[in-house]
Amino acid sequence: MGTKKSINEKIQENELKITQLKNQQKSLLQKQKQNERKNRTHRLIQNGALAEQYLNCEDMESQEFELLLKKIVCIHSVKDIILKSENKQIKSD
Repeated sequence: MGTKKSINEKIQENELKITQLKNQQKSLLQKQKQNERKNRTHRLIQNGALAEQYLNCEDMESQEFELLLKKIVCIHSVKDIILKSENKQIKSD
């Protein structure tokens, strides 16, 4: 007769499974956040390298570079290009 599990044993087993699933979920969420951070860092490095290449700012301090970018984005034709680019991104999302 000893093979039947009591209700309490089944409850404990289910609680253990729930705990294990929650831990798996937590681990997966951490991996996802880590991947997102890694992708963002990679993108920032790539974009920074492109900015250096095309804006000839390899020897600039970050404050000087920021001023340069502020001046560039204030140019009317550049604003139009940025807005068009943003609109394309919104439509593709």
